[in-house]
Amino acid sequence: MSPAAKVLSVCRLAPLLVALTACSGLGFGSKDEAVDPNLFPEKYKSDLLSYVRASPADMLNVRDASISAPALRQFGTENRYFVCLRTVGPEARRDKLVVFFGGRINQFIDATTEQCGTAAYQPFPELVELVSQFGKKKK
Repeated sequence: MSPAAKVLSVCRLAPLLVALTACSGLGFGSKDEAVDPNLFPEKYKSDLLSYVRASPADMLNVRDASISAPALRQFGTENRYFVCLRTVGPEARRDKLVVFFGGRINQFIDATTEQCGTAAYQPFPELVELVSQFGKKKK
């Protein structure tokens, strides 16, 4: 390629580069939107059912389930919404702590007595119904 052709190609690319730079400055294509980490989890039950549907291994033998209402709690130096989930199966009772960030499930971990021991649980029959469908699908 001759030196003149190189200069011409650079001149053709320059406006394109300027346009792309300007668009990124306006926010097009960027995902730097601020998320409120303590957005109330409006759909916490349906989100939890979707989570279990995607990862059912821990819930396969659940016969009874209860859940607490979302509450704001301090975790380290931050506040986050959480719910406690209690499941009862043939072998044992298990308590899970579900932590939300921006209204969405962020953590699904085993709960300690300190975290969920005093939670006000309400029946969660939707989870039992979902889990019972896992066994029916295998025919």
